[in-house]
Amino acid sequence: MNSRKTSITAVALCLSLTMAVAMAEEKKPVEGDAQTVTGNPPADSTFAKVKPGMKFDEAATILGKPDAISAYCTGKHTIPFYFGNDKARTNQYFKGQGTVIFFTEVSTWSVGRYKHCSPKDPIEVAEVHYDPNEGGVAPKESEEAKKDPAQAEK
Repeated sequence: MNSRKTSITAVALCLSLTMAVAMAEEKKPVEGDAQTVTGNPPADSTFAKVKPGMKFDEAATILGKPDAISAYCTGKHTIPFYFGNDKARTNQYFKGQGTVIFFTEVSTWSVGRYKHCSPKDPIEVAEVHYDPNEGGVAPKESEEAKKDPAQAEK
């Protein structure tokens, strides 16, 4: 029985070393995490000056005051060992220019299995979407989304 315990211990050690090496390798970006710029802003546009990775204060100085703002949690706040900056996002809408999306700090608390998330302050630019047809209004939850899935299909 002692040799069986030794074999199991050796296999467990090999697996844990393999996992440690795999976790130490550089993370490859996930498709949803990619920082992007869409549209083709004119060279003299403020949107041409804003780039992903830019700090919020720099971007706010360039862009000025938005026409509308919406903030939401992405759900990554529920992942136990997620230390990235994509736990929440803030969308700023600029009429006639487009939308700038910021990674946002969060305030979280939990009770048992329930985890609550509240977006706080934007940190840095995640995405820039130039759209000259932007209305400058944050979209509201549709009545369709508020219905039960069974009712929405009817």
